Amino acid sequence: MKIILLISILLLFFGCGSTNNNMAKNQPLVKLVVKQDKYSLIFKNKFYNNYEYYDKNLANFIVETNLSFNTSDALSNNGNNKLNIVKGTVDFKIFDKINSKIIKTGSISSSINTGSVSSLYSVDENNNFAKERIAKYLASKLHRKILLNTFTSEN
Repeated sequence: MKIILLISILLLFFGCGSTNNNMAKNQPLVKLVVKQDKYSLIFKNKFYNNYEYYDKNLANFIVETNLSFNTSDALSNNGNNKLNIVKGTVDFKIFDKINSKIIKTGSISSSINTGSVSSLYSVDENNNFAKERIAKYLASKLHRKILLNTFTSEN
């Protein structure tokens, strides 16, 4: 009984410790082309945080993006407070750098409901913070979509 308990404890501590993350090592390098505005640069920075090492000269794929935001009004449940919906959309084109052909085009979108605040400064800051969060979230979604499309196009 002690041997079985000892083996199970050893497997518990050392069984999962030797797994390798080959996905991070085999990621294709991507050159991201964005507009030079605040939220696109946040988007680009978050996108490149997914890579441990990056060299734009070794990139296999080029991705052209266009990040845009739309703000609309909505009512709360009781109808007294006005809420805002901030929707972010990134349109993208994935190019194979070697063949110069388009692999995938599409768009990804996400939205956030922002609460009602009274001052104009707070409204602006609330919308800016929401746009930053959407840009970061869309960057991670685009990274996963690129991995999916580039791995399927290589096979």
